Amino acid sequence: MSSEQDDRIKQLFILEAEEHLVTLENGLVDLKSTMSDSEAINDMFRAAHSVKGGAAMLGMHSVQKVAHRLEDCFKIIRENPVDIDQTVESQFLKGYDTLKELVERLQSPYGLREEEGQEIVDSALPIFSELETNLNTLASGGTVSQSTNGKTISKSNFAQQVKSKLKEMLEVFKQADSPESRKQLTEICNGLLKLDENTEIWKSLVTYSRQAIASSKLSYQILAPVIIKELNQAGELIQAGKVQEIVASQDLKEIAKASEQKKVTLPKEPKELVKLIIKSFNHKQLEAIARLLVKHVKSSRNN
Repeated sequence: MSSEQDDRIKQLFILEAEEHLVTLENGLVDLKSTMSDSEAINDMFRAAHSVKGGAAMLGMHSVQKVAHRLEDCFKIIRENPVDIDQTVESQFLKGYDTLKELVERLQSPYGLREEEGQEIVDSALPIFSELETNLNTLASGGTVSQSTNGKTISKSNFAQQVKSKLKEMLEVFKQADSPESRKQLTEICNGLLKLDENTEIWKSLVTYSRQAIASSKLSYQILAPVIIKELNQAGELIQAGKVQEIVASQDLKEIAKASEQKKVTLPKEPKELVKLIIKSFNHKQLEAIARLLVKHVKSSRNN
């Protein structure tokens, strides 16, 4: 195929893509209203599908990827009754803007370089991931709210998920204190952290709890009431969209602080160990240590 034919096909694709972008923009400007028009939703789905197919045939991978992600999102609202909110509407528009930017760059004198397109795609992928998560949450009857760091939290049953984990934790707290049960509690904390890795205050509360559990100095009778109460309340507030009301209590901070221990790693080389001992103790203490070592060595020989 000649270069002239390539240019002609590319221009034809751009013209068709621009028409599809108009269809997408018209539907997304007021998506909440558009949701009541099933044919309009179908039109947007077909528009994204057409751009994806044309880009795939021409080897325009970045355009293909973005169109494909939009198509997947339109498929969700096409097949499920979704109560669109402002967060989702904004994310759809950002996805559309990404596709529009790629098509516009195709028309520039230098065209769209593959590495340039991939950079644009990489920066947009988190938006599409959040959008799909939020759409699936809304489709299942859940709600979506904005977190303090600008990211969104899908909270269809967040509080219930937290309660389920805390129930597991309570059962372990009822067991005898042992390294194995401490390990189980730490794993439950890791599971709690995965429930919401975007909200900083939730990460802080779980981290405080994990630190306290790691310390054998603190009994389960001290740990259990503080940790379970704290995380349960936070879970309910996150589900209610009241993240800003969550504050780590003084009790939780204190048990986390009490768990902090300075760990000393002893060198394996005898010379280095001697240097560390000399550095760490005064003259009288060193003499006492020396006497104890001599006594211990003699005792070992006799045995």
